[in-house]
Formats: sequence, C-alpha cells, structure tokens
Amino acid sequence: MAWQALDEFDFDASLAAAQGVNLVMFGQPHCGACRGWQAQLPLWLADQAVQLWYADVARAQALAHRFELFQLPAFALYRDGRFHAMWQSAFSAQAVRQALAEALAASPQEEP
Repeated sequence: MAWQALDEFDFDASLAAAQGVNLVMFGQPHCGACRGWQAQLPLWLADQAVQLWYADVARAQALAHRFELFQLPAFALYRDGRFHAMWQSAFSAQAVRQALAEALAASPQEEP
C-alpha cells in the first residue's frame, strides 16, 4: 500500500473519483509524528481496503486553511468520493483499526 500525493489543485477531483475508503493525511516533511504515521499506517492497514493519500500542507497551505488544521498530522476520511469525517486515533495498529471501523460505522459528517 503506497501513499498517493495530493495538493490543493487535484485534491477534490482525485478524492471525488476515488471509490471505497480513502484516508487523507495532512502533514509536512519536518513533522516527526507525520513521518511516524506515514511509515506505520501502510503496515497497519495492509489487510484493509483503504487507499492512503498525503497532502503536504507546507506546500498546500490552502488545504490547511480549508480544513482548519492547527495540529499535524491530521486525517480526513472519505468514502466513495465523499467526505465522511475528520479522523483520529492513538498511534497503534489495534487503535487505528478500531478507530477506523468506528468512524465508518458512524453517520457522515459535514466537511469543515
């Protein structure tokens, strides 16, 4: 499972065309926590049908503003091309899987 890059110009079109479950991580290269999540999420979700996306908010500042991001990393969950929820989890494989299942079982939220 590999990360696909997003920027503010292809963000909406790419996610609108993406079927299934899509998890977007907003981060930046100098963020240690972001690097940890980037390394571990593909391993922790390898057996899940989840596409991972990465948006570098240092380069895509309009996305940081749009999603009102004040802390990194931040995650947005999409399902079948539509925003589903902002997502968060503790940093462990079990917590990630549980938080993802709970978020997907919940009703969709409005995009920030």
